[in-house]
Amino acid sequence: MNAFHLGRRLGDITAPSFQRYYLRQRMESLEHDASTAFDSRPQAQIDENSTSLQPAVAHKAGTNCIAIDQTVGRFLISGGADTSIRLWDLESQSKDNNDDCGKTCRPLSSVSKATAHSHTHSITSLSIYPFDPAPTTLLTTSYDQSLLLSSITPTSLRPLHKFPLDFTTYTHAVSPIPSSSFLVAVGTAHPAPRLIDLRTALATHSLPGHTGAIYSLAWHPTKEHVLVSSSTDGRILVFDIRRATPAFAGFDMDDSIGITESGRAPLDHHARAHEAPITGILFSHDGRKLISASQDQRIRVWDVSTGRNDLVHFGPRIRNTREGELKPVLAPAGTSGVRPGKELLLWPNDDGRGEIFMHEMAEGTMVRTLKTNNIVQAAVQTKGRGRRGRTGVGGAAVNRLTSGGRINSLAFRPVYSEEGLAGALELYSAHGDGRICAWVPNVSEDLDEDERSDEEVAGTDSDQDVAPRQKKTQAEVDAEKSRKRKRDLIEGLVEGLTKRPVTFS
Repeated sequence: MNAFHLGRRLGDITAPSFQRYYLRQRMESLEHDASTAFDSRPQAQIDENSTSLQPAVAHKAGTNCIAIDQTVGRFLISGGADTSIRLWDLESQSKDNNDDCGKTCRPLSSVSKATAHSHTHSITSLSIYPFDPAPTTLLTTSYDQSLLLSSITPTSLRPLHKFPLDFTTYTHAVSPIPSSSFLVAVGTAHPAPRLIDLRTALATHSLPGHTGAIYSLAWHPTKEHVLVSSSTDGRILVFDIRRATPAFAGFDMDDSIGITESGRAPLDHHARAHEAPITGILFSHDGRKLISASQDQRIRVWDVSTGRNDLVHFGPRIRNTREGELKPVLAPAGTSGVRPGKELLLWPNDDGRGEIFMHEMAEGTMVRTLKTNNIVQAAVQTKGRGRRGRTGVGGAAVNRLTSGGRINSLAFRPVYSEEGLAGALELYSAHGDGRICAWVPNVSEDLDEDERSDEEVAGTDSDQDVAPRQKKTQAEVDAEKSRKRKRDLIEGLVEGLTKRPVTFS
């Protein structure tokens, strides 16, 4: 890191390159923040049952999906298997409890099947309308065969209109382009995706082509009329919603060349992208690549312009047995590192242990594995055991929550500053055991070895810190002083070079 700071001061490294490198380092240092919890119980109930062993959960029956507003990055909305939808303020978590348990975030508002005109079954997908100055509109789908439109205020959620769809609903997608954002694509158990016009509250038309249920949908990030869908038939189809026969292209897992003048036709009804149902698709930030995940334990990367299978292998550890939508996510734009084509892909591995795999999208290289920290839950489980090692009252609930819990959804929180995207990246995950977990960069890894040595040399007033420092040998103290003196010399040299006036002859 010191070399990059020196190169930045000397002008050898541009500011955007330095920012990308810094954010990449922050991405690779993400860790589970066990001190942050999302608790749906009222504070009064917790005070009355202070001896309860049950950990904090956002949804008792499991958290199915989450979404974070991309405008200000303040509000998180979660949907659970208990039919409830909850609104959370991410900036209020540091203002609540300051006890030993860490920071606790409590819902500002909640709706459930007891609320009029709300969902009556488990939530399958949700999204925040991206083009409001502040988050004011929420779209959700549920197993009750409907799409629900709700209003968002800083303190409440209120259902506005429900669109009946007559089939089990798995997913929906809103276009990222403002001119076509009024069209919402919905995937159901019917083999044709449906388009709903928010302005008229009517379904415009369907897009035939598949032979199985639609599990995932994705709008092209730059072409407003292009929609891509994946299905249980193992196919990925590309639709042009302006055409009478909208399906005009597909992907073939055996095609590593792509469409050429003498190659295959753009649409082959017998070609399959995967050998099993496809649970998730998403575009890269520039729209040049498409990523797909399937129950055949494969993640594939496709070239959108030619339909070519890039043959990227993400390793044998990929697990996916989900019935419904489960898709990877890409790191926010700007965190790809200095070299282009190094996008980071995060996959919530469906193995029940709460692990997130971080890969390089272009090559499939494993960067690292993010693991859920379950120290608090393990301690709770130990306290709840009886004399024979079995759990006592409430032990079943404790056991259910002590595992990592399979991850159902991932969402990055955008953190902005006056200069643009800041370095305080945050990732949130929805777990089947009812939790919402926060992942933050490990700040301690940003310290260089020299800086750590300085901290060890610098004294404190604590009596506990004095004894260990007295055990250091004289050679260690001299070595630390030498490193500090060299660093001061380098900083003085750099400062002199950067402040020296430049003269032209």
